[in-house]
Amino acid sequence: MCRKHTGSLVPQICAFSTASISPPFKDNPAYKTYKSSATVYRGFCSACGSPMTFNDDKEAEYTDIFVGVFDEDVLLGKRDEANAWEDDYGRHVPRVGGFGKELGAAKEHLYLENSIPGLTDDWPGKKWLANRPDGKAFTGKMSDFVRP
Repeated sequence: MCRKHTGSLVPQICAFSTASISPPFKDNPAYKTYKSSATVYRGFCSACGSPMTFNDDKEAEYTDIFVGVFDEDVLLGKRDEANAWEDDYGRHVPRVGGFGKELGAAKEHLYLENSIPGLTDDWPGKKWLANRPDGKAFTGKMSDFVRP
């Protein structure tokens, strides 16, 4: 479902305390949600259709925000016009700061049974299987699991 919602092989999200998001998404008239399953709401921009958030009633204290929602300055840093240069390829403006690398670096992977063998199943980080009885994460590939 996340692939369909985001149009990506792997949606990149960051979890934030819902109470710390200011102003709240719901205060923006373009922000809309729909219920995609029993406890899950997906937020999107009604003006352009971009996916924005993922909320689960089971963890209402957190809001998952898609990394692509963050403003350019947050991801890339401020434009350093004073140190810009031009060459045969055009004008280059360096950036200072930005959190794109940190926000985009995967720390965990959810629901690995939907991974694509040889592509998304070998990425680093913790992984889970949906409804795993013990709720424990693992770090291997799906191909590591063999039927007894």
